[in-house]
This record gives sequence, C-alpha cells and structure tokens, in this order.
Amino acid sequence: MLKTVLIPAAMVLALTSACDKIRTPGNSETQSEAEVAEPADTPPAPETPIVEEVVERASVTLKRAEIDWEAARADYAAREITPGDNTFSVASETELSVPVLLPSAPISTASVGDDDGMQFRPLADGYYAVYPGEAYDMIINGTDRLAAAPGRGLTATDTALRFEETMTGAQVSFSRYGASYLVEFACKSADTAISEGCITEADAKAAVQDLLLAGTQ
Repeated sequence: MLKTVLIPAAMVLALTSACDKIRTPGNSETQSEAEVAEPADTPPAPETPIVEEVVERASVTLKRAEIDWEAARADYAAREITPGDNTFSVASETELSVPVLLPSAPISTASVGDDDGMQFRPLADGYYAVYPGEAYDMIINGTDRLAAAPGRGLTATDTALRFEETMTGAQVSFSRYGASYLVEFACKSADTAISEGCITEADAKAAVQDLLLAGTQ
C-alpha cells in the first residue's frame, strides 16, 4: 500500500531557490533586454565647413599736401609781436615742409631730450616740437603727408579743432595751410591722465589757438 508523503512548503521553496542558483549564465532568463543589447554605433558628426571670409581693404596712398605758402607768408608778416616777447622764429635757411606753429616761448633747436627747455626738430615731412609744462607736456607735430583712399581727393582747406581724450591726456588735431597738425597734451601724472585728466577741452583748444606762426618758406 502506497503512502502519501507530504513535503512541507518551506522545503519546496528551498529546492526551487537552489535550482535557480545552478542555472548557467547562457541559459539565464532573467537578463533584461537592455543588458543583452549592444549599443548602436553613433555616426560621426558631420564636419563643419570652414568658411573663409575675404575682406577687401582699400589701399591707402600717402601723398604730399599742396601747402599754401603764400597765405602762410602773409600771416607771418602780419604777426602782432610786442617787444620783449620770447617768440622763436625758425632760421630762414632751414628747409621747411610745412609752416611751423609754436607756442610763444623760448625754444631750443637741439634734438629732443637734450635739455629741459622747449625743443624743435625739422623733419623731412614736417616738424616735431616739445614744450615742457608743469601739469603736462605739449607735443606738436606738423606734416605734409596726407592719407588718401581711392576715389577720394585731398583737401587743403582749413579744418576746425578736433579734441580727443587719450590714455596719456588729450590731443587736438586740425589742418591749416594744407598741412596737418596734431597737438598732444601728455599729462605728467599717469593717475591724473586716467582719472580726471590734466587739461580740459576748452583749455586745450585755447592753447592751440594761441600758437604762433614761427616759420615759413
């Protein structure tokens, strides 16, 4: 006579767990599709084409201005100079490219940097002068070289005073007698130049307007 053997439920669970542990990886059915699937190859990003920007620059031609020496000589002869004025006049034998405008003060013809007084140096295209001051140095440049772009002519008319602030102080540019002039005001103190400046626009223009014609052909 057969006897029915009852197996406890706890033993059934233990046997089932043991069977799961001896399954081979190849037969595992618990791996997710994400674990089995191989990542798809990502196509390389297309290369960004390099666009070369061609900038056409108009050539600039340097030309010598036509100086109105007749007007300069007339103004030189009409100067109002009182006796005792420390006005410098360029020697008549000095070859000048432009009329010379200078402050009314003593001046030295020595090279710039040789002494502490006002200095003057004629150049092939104009002249260069330095006038030392307490708050700033006045640096004057005159030239007959003008930059002309294609299709644009050169003008010999006088222009108004143009004031600009700079990193070292200020400057005033203008044209007269056909020549170009630039008067720089270089502050003695760098801190003053950066902050409030060592000269106002009104004072800078007044100093330029007081320049006297000191030499001409």
